Amino acid sequence: MPVAQRRAQLVAAAMRVMQREGAWALTTRAVAKEAGVPLGAVHYAFGSKTELVRAVFQDDRERSTALLRRAVEAGGTPEEVLTRALVGYVDTVVADPGAEIVLQELTMMGGRDDDLRVAARESTEQYRGDVLDLLHRVAGAHGGTWSGDVEVLAESVLGLLFGLSVNWLCTGDDELFRRCAAAAARDLAARLIPAGAGS
Repeated sequence: MPVAQRRAQLVAAAMRVMQREGAWALTTRAVAKEAGVPLGAVHYAFGSKTELVRAVFQDDRERSTALLRRAVEAGGTPEEVLTRALVGYVDTVVADPGAEIVLQELTMMGGRDDDLRVAARESTEQYRGDVLDLLHRVAGAHGGTWSGDVEVLAESVLGLLFGLSVNWLCTGDDELFRRCAAAAARDLAARLIPAGAGS
């Protein structure tokens, strides 16, 4: 099996293990058993458990990046684009809550584990970069500029989405989750200053 295909197989197996037993149950042996492959196949595809965790984060990030780009490419007003992006994120969480729990668990575990901390920080920085890219694309598409520090805006959006996800995982209130995301998109769009405004 090509290495890329094996890695994808093992990432999927790792997610199944963690969704069923919790992120703390992740071991290369458990992943090998879940995937039905020799332990050596896991170590060949990933040099360490941390590398496997990085791949789990990367797999989620690739889906998130694609979602944000589709939101921009579909066009519309800034509010429409941002609503499509933020509510689209909500829809992915609602569709697969087990995956969100795993990602949140891995991120929190990074606060206690030095190796996982590096992977969690890299993942957070990449998500932040994706949100920042979204804001730049929206501003560029509409010839506007963001009021205030755009990096602070991106960090605030990221924190809001992750926080809302945790709240939703506890309450299961889909409708409130979506309303909050839509309100955040509306408030964020209001921070975009159109070209030539105030001149």
